[in-house]
Amino acid sequence: MLRSNITNIQTKNMVKFYLNNNLIKKSINDPQETLLDFLRINQNLKGTKEGCAEGDCGACTILIGKLDKDNKVIYKTANSCILFLPSIDNSHLITIDGLSNSLENLHPIQEAFVKFSGAQCGFCTPGFVMSIYGLLLKTKKPNKSEILNAIQGNLCRCTGYGPIISAAEELSEKYFISNDVLVKNNKYWAQKLNELKSYNIQEKENSKLDYFIPKNLTQLKEILHRNENTTIVAGSTDVGLWVNKQFKNIRPVVFINQINALKSIKITKYKVSIGSLVTYSDFQDFIISYFPNLIEYINRIGGDQIRNMGTIGGNIANGSPIGDIAPLLISLGGKMQISSKEKSKKIYVEDFFIEYGHQAISGNEYIHGFEISNPKNKKFEFKAYKVSKRRYEDISTITGAFYYENILNKKPVARFAFGGMAGIPKRSKSLENLFKENPENNFDENNIETAIKSDFQPLTDCRATSQYRQRVAENLFKKFTYFVNNEFDREEISRVS
Repeated sequence: MLRSNITNIQTKNMVKFYLNNNLIKKSINDPQETLLDFLRINQNLKGTKEGCAEGDCGACTILIGKLDKDNKVIYKTANSCILFLPSIDNSHLITIDGLSNSLENLHPIQEAFVKFSGAQCGFCTPGFVMSIYGLLLKTKKPNKSEILNAIQGNLCRCTGYGPIISAAEELSEKYFISNDVLVKNNKYWAQKLNELKSYNIQEKENSKLDYFIPKNLTQLKEILHRNENTTIVAGSTDVGLWVNKQFKNIRPVVFINQINALKSIKITKYKVSIGSLVTYSDFQDFIISYFPNLIEYINRIGGDQIRNMGTIGGNIANGSPIGDIAPLLISLGGKMQISSKEKSKKIYVEDFFIEYGHQAISGNEYIHGFEISNPKNKKFEFKAYKVSKRRYEDISTITGAFYYENILNKKPVARFAFGGMAGIPKRSKSLENLFKENPENNFDENNIETAIKSDFQPLTDCRATSQYRQRVAENLFKKFTYFVNNEFDREEISRVS
C-alpha cells in the first residue's frame, strides 16, 4: 500500500472542485461513480440528462474548466456520463443548472434557443446549450461549419437541427462572448483553482486505497511500482464504457489527467514529441499546420466532447484493432516511450501491438509519449481514411493510413497500416513492396488482392464481413495511388512539406 511519506499526493477518499459557484469536497467511496450520477443523485441537479451512457448522444454535456500553462482557465465540453468523479479534481465544473437562476433570467444562449424554437421535448436541449457555450468560449464568431462540428456529439430526436443551428448562428452574430460571466471572471476562477492545487489531504495510516490521483510523474511511477494491478484512466472515453456497459470492476484506479508533463507537444527541427495525455482536440490543432489533410480524419473521432477528453496515449494503450490513432502513428514510423520507476524504453508503435488483447507493456509501466519525424523537413505523400457505418460519431469499420517517401538516390520508403483488418493494427508489407516495385502505379487488380490477402485474414462481425473489409482495403489503396498521381494533391503536398 502507498503510505503518506509520498508528499503532496492525494490518497484519502476525497476530491475537491467547484460546481458552478460552490466548492465541493466530496468523499469518494466508489471511484467508479460517474460525474452524471453525482450531479443527478447527490446534488439533485436534474438538468443534465442521461441518454446513452456511453458518450454518444450529448444529453449529459457539461463544461470542465482547468488551468492551462498560462494560468488561464480553459473550459471544454465533456460527457459527464462516462467521466468518473475523481477525474474532475481541481476543476471548475459548469452545468446547465448554473447558467440561470430562473425562467425570467435566462442565459443568452438559452434565450436564443427559445427565440428560434430550438427545443421540443427538451431532453437533449441542455446538452446542445452547453455544446454551443463551449464553442463560443473557444471561437468568438464561429461559422456554420464550426457550429456543425461543435454539435456532432449531440443527438436530437424531435426538434430538428435547423432551429438549433439558427440559434447558434444568431449567437455568433450578435452575442459578445467577452461579456460572458465566465470570461469576465476568468482571473477569479484561476485564483480559486490555484488555491485548490495547494490544498493537501493526508492519508490515514493503514487505510486501504482503491484510487490514486498523482500530480506528477514521480508520484505516478511510485504508485505503479507499488500497485501493479491498477487501471490507468486518462479521458475515460473508453474505460467509461467498461464500467457502464460491461459492468467491470476497474479498481484500483490511477487517474492521471492531472499530470501536465504528459500534455505537451514539443517541436524541434527534426522531430515532434507528443505527450500521451495530448487530447484529440489538441492534436487536431497541431495537425492543422503539419498534416492539414488529416483534419477531417481526426474530426470523425467522436464529437467535441470525446475529442476534448480522449487522449492519444489512451487510444494506443487500449490496444484496440480499430483504434483510430494507431494506423497514423505506425505509417509515420512513430516511436513511443514506455516508462516505469526503474527504466524507460523506446519502441516503434507497430511493435507495441503483439496480438489481440496483448501489448508490450507491463503492469508497472505507463506510456510517456510518442515521437515522429518533423514533417516540415521531408517531401512525402501521406493520407489516411476512415470507413464507418455513420460518417461521424462512430467506431471504425476499417482505417487505412498510407505514407510514401521517394528521395532521389535513396531507397523509397512506404508504410501502409490498416486498422480493422486483423486482431491488431498492422502494416501491409506485401502491399508496400508492390507499391515500391511499380513506380508507374499501374497495378493489376489481382496483384492488389493477393498482396492484401497475404498479410490479412479479416474477420466477419457486426460491422462488416471479411469480404467487405478485403474489398475496402483494396479500394483505399487505389484511392491513395490516385492521390499520389493527382496533380492538385501533389501541389497540396508541396505546401505541407
